[in-house]
Amino acid sequence: MPRTLHLIKHGQPTLVPGVPAHEWFLAPDALVRLPDLLARLDPRPGLVVCSEEPKAKATAQALAAALGVPCRPMLGLHEHLRYSHELVPAVEFQARFRRFFTEPGQVVVGEESADDAHRRFANAINAVLKVNPQPPTLAVVAHGTVISLLAARANGLDAFALWDRLKCLDVLTLDADTLRLREPSP
Repeated sequence: MPRTLHLIKHGQPTLVPGVPAHEWFLAPDALVRLPDLLARLDPRPGLVVCSEEPKAKATAQALAAALGVPCRPMLGLHEHLRYSHELVPAVEFQARFRRFFTEPGQVVVGEESADDAHRRFANAINAVLKVNPQPPTLAVVAHGTVISLLAARANGLDAFALWDRLKCLDVLTLDADTLRLREPSP
């Protein structure tokens, strides 16, 4: 029986100028759409694994509680490293990330290239699948950039376009063995 992997982008964080994104917490209304996400998880996961970043961990804990399943944080599932990335206007933010995805070997945003972030996240996903051979369906709550890198490369998609469409509390459902999408991307 093929295994299923739900890659879920965390809920909306509270953006705090001067504080690195990996330290941000969820916005007060970030999980209002959690019931909508639950309805999209087919098949239902028997385990939720997450990045150790506060916004992902809080999303995962709420999801696991709603499903009545365990939640486990795991190293390597964090967003692409950008300790020094400051808040900028939306147009500039989009332009920086378009370049991030089109120049994957270069460090153009933050401190990690797209290639390095993809390699790290793919290794972490492989570890999640290896150390959790059961249940047949897993959910991983992580971050838009690394989710988009992994799914786009495994499915021959435009990573920037996928990243741009992937909203908070969105899910990509993949075959866990091939990482091929099981349903159209958001």
